[in-house]
Amino acid sequence: MHTFLLRRLLWIVLATPLAACSPREDEQDAGGDKGEKRTQAEQALIGELRHAPGATVFIAHLSFSLRNYADLAGISYSVAPRPGSHSKPLAVSFDKSWLDRRGAWQSGSGRLELPVFGLYAAHANEVSLSASFRDGSTHACRATIPTTAYSGPAGVYAAPAINLARSPERVPGFDFVLIKNGLSSPVVIDTDGHMRWTGAALGDSFTSMFGGDTFFIGDQGQRVLYRMGLDGAYTAVPVADPKYTGFHHDLSPGKTGMLAELNALEGGVLRFESILAEIDANGKVLKEWDLGRIFSAYMRSKGDDPANFVREGLDWFHMNSAIYHAADNSLLVSSRENFVVKLDYDTGAIRWLFGDTGKHWYVNYPSLRALALKLEAGKAPIGQHSLSVTPDGQLLLFNNGLGSLNQPAGAPPGLTRGYSAPSRYAIDDRARTAREVWTYERGRDRGGEPLFSDICSSVYEATPGKYLVAYSSAAARTSARLLGVDSQGKLAFDFGYPAAICDTVFIAEQLAWSDLKLC
Repeated sequence: MHTFLLRRLLWIVLATPLAACSPREDEQDAGGDKGEKRTQAEQALIGELRHAPGATVFIAHLSFSLRNYADLAGISYSVAPRPGSHSKPLAVSFDKSWLDRRGAWQSGSGRLELPVFGLYAAHANEVSLSASFRDGSTHACRATIPTTAYSGPAGVYAAPAINLARSPERVPGFDFVLIKNGLSSPVVIDTDGHMRWTGAALGDSFTSMFGGDTFFIGDQGQRVLYRMGLDGAYTAVPVADPKYTGFHHDLSPGKTGMLAELNALEGGVLRFESILAEIDANGKVLKEWDLGRIFSAYMRSKGDDPANFVREGLDWFHMNSAIYHAADNSLLVSSRENFVVKLDYDTGAIRWLFGDTGKHWYVNYPSLRALALKLEAGKAPIGQHSLSVTPDGQLLLFNNGLGSLNQPAGAPPGLTRGYSAPSRYAIDDRARTAREVWTYERGRDRGGEPLFSDICSSVYEATPGKYLVAYSSAAARTSARLLGVDSQGKLAFDFGYPAAICDTVFIAEQLAWSDLKLC
């Protein structure tokens, strides 16, 4: 109730009327024969466009009057690019069902209220708005929404070092980037380097994802899931199982819910970064995979003693990425300490392992060695992060190159390369082979010092042959770099930010906000 009253007060005190949508004098009378011939858009008499500040300068609340909400099919808007920008306009469409669910129509006042987000800070934003109706007619209007400079915990993103700017000739294949970070709510930038969204609350967004119209953010200190809307408002729900103590690393889409990496305390034993669960938006646990139990049971069944591999209470596994692969109903999970493991979604059975064969898991355990893929070309994953599967079924990951940090005393930690690179692999499940089919070694490509980002970091393919790469902990963990690069190694942009370990850029993913449809 307090939020509602505050919002109404903002409309009264701060709302700015705009004349761009006011109806013409000859449209004032919607009755009679003349009214019957009018389209639904004309009968709507849309006008009195107003805006009020949102949770941050990147968000505004927009409202306008109309007569026939029942005839409305949807609303869309776009934000004009700043002069000199090359990213596509941010464009959003809301269909009627979304507006109904969100209570956008205020029948008492005869006004429709909706969030407009993706605004530039310290800029007079030109917003084009269009209302569409069931008879196919439309009503278009424009608004100018001025904003102030951003001031908040995510200020580092407002002034990147532009090592290479976008140009009309350098097209990255995407226009908006979600940055998961340790400083603030999720941050969205465009490929010109401009900040375009962040929320006002929450101290970090390491464990987060965007789905539909919501940012989901897991609390690392407790079993709480936050749901933050595009207007910056959020709610919190607990994860239902009390054994969980908090989230870590990433969230990603699951088969029906979200894949959450969770710590747990059971029987006084800490299960650290080795449990994966699928949860829904209300915190209900749908399914769980305990990697300690899975590996222990398998190794015993093959005659190996798992005691010196699965070491509960210690960081023996270090799960940092997990994804669902619908094509074969499997899970791909990154164990930074060991390998990439493929599991059967339904049974949890281990299908294969892929990693550095100089490590403890391969050298000392025949049962695990039997599951290893044979690398036919390229380099194996070492300390990898951010798994994904490309449209043609290949495995993409960020190959950090840092050997294991938490192996048992005397156990081989594997190689440390001293350079990092995104890597793409073609995997033959039946032949149990893998080939590295693409990689990009920044620095080495120009005969210079290679970039080494030993932890965190990410790579994702936006469109075929176009990649977004994040070096989260470069320059001895003091710098983060965001690159758009293609399969030939040609850069579309290169942005730099000061960093402390992984705080500034933990993971960066492309967002399709040039055509976001909310339904």
